[in-house]
This record gives sequence, C-alpha cells and structure tokens, in this order.
Amino acid sequence: MNYGALLGFSLVALSLLFWTMGIDEQKSTIPSLLSNILTVGILIYSIIQYRDNHNNAFITYGSAVKLGTTVAFFSSVIMAFYTFIHISYLNPDSISVILNTTEQSILETQPEISDEELDLALSMTEKLMQPHWMMIMGMLAGTFMGFIYSLIISIFLRTKQSSINSN
Repeated sequence: MNYGALLGFSLVALSLLFWTMGIDEQKSTIPSLLSNILTVGILIYSIIQYRDNHNNAFITYGSAVKLGTTVAFFSSVIMAFYTFIHISYLNPDSISVILNTTEQSILETQPEISDEELDLALSMTEKLMQPHWMMIMGMLAGTFMGFIYSLIISIFLRTKQSSINSN
C-alpha cells in the first residue's frame, strides 16, 4: 500500500504540474510518456525493495506480478479520486472540451456521418464522461496497465528458489 500511495501521489503531482503549466494531456505525448516511466520505475523499485528487504532476496514470478499489480491498484484508487476532484471542482469544463474534441475527431474521420449517428455517438461518449464512470474506468485501466507492466518487469526481477536453497 505504501508504494501504491507513493506512485499514486507522484502521478497526481505530475498531473497537477501539467495542468498548471497548461500542457494538454490529450494532445501531447510527453505527459503519457512521463507517467508511464514513473509507473514502471516505482513498480521496479517496489518489487526490488520487497524482494531484497522483506523476503530474503527471493521472489517468485507470481509474487512479483501480484505485488506490482497491487501497487498499481492502490495508485489507481488515488488517481481515481484525484480525477473526480479535478473534473468536478478544479476543471469542470474538461468534459465539454473532451466532447468537443471527440466531435471534431468523428467529423474528421467520418465526414459523411449523419446527424443522428453523430448525436448518438456523442450522447454515448457523454454518458461515459461522467465523473463516477471516469473513476471506475481509471481504476480498471490503471490496474490493468500495472498488471501488464508487472508481467514484464517480473521476468527480470524474480529469483529462483534453487539459488536460495543451495545452503
């Protein structure tokens, strides 16, 4: 939980930094890249710390994946609450900006779309852009990405039982 809190609050700080600097996270790849690097770095750090300091320098592949996914889950909970606060109080216009961007994107990719189809697509998008749905989707996406990263990271950080029991 501690490493999840470290990751979650670090991601919140990074997001607040980008928001105060006026960097649009939808248009720039830099925020996403830095968030992913931070996530991978803290997942690696947390697995190494647990393996070396709390588990006698041993961790199985499954335990490392479980630990990384748990860290990602707790950080996702923190990010979900931040997202709710950000959308509801700090930047309530963000949903309308996302809807306008979505409309422009649909019109650019499908210029022959009918008004009824466009309205249907936008109404579905608007339903998913409610703060509670964004919290749920954020938690699921953050946990899933943490799981994927942990699958890869754990290959390199696991230790074999035979190397520990050779005494």
